Amino acid sequence: MGMKICGPKCSTCCSVISTWGVIMLVLMGVFFRVNSVALLEDLPLDTNKTLTRTELEDAYTEVSNNCFIAAGVYVLWLVFSVWQMRVNNKEQYNVH
Repeated sequence: MGMKICGPKCSTCCSVISTWGVIMLVLMGVFFRVNSVALLEDLPLDTNKTLTRTELEDAYTEVSNNCFIAAGVYVLWLVFSVWQMRVNNKEQYNVH
């Protein structure tokens, strides 16, 4: 049996939030990767100078990569939360 770190409610809540985080960040990463104009204001750009197309595409790619990395962190947190849910469920059913 695994080590209990957080309770059943906390692990369930973290699982739901992590699932939503993975979905949201993967979608944002995809939209940044296809250079969505709606997300232009979210790019870290210097608005005082004229940008080349390459600089703009590099900014979109950088933010897209950051979204995918953050989604990966949420996947790890989701795995941990699901593991804690299983530990709590086993503990709940093994108590006599």
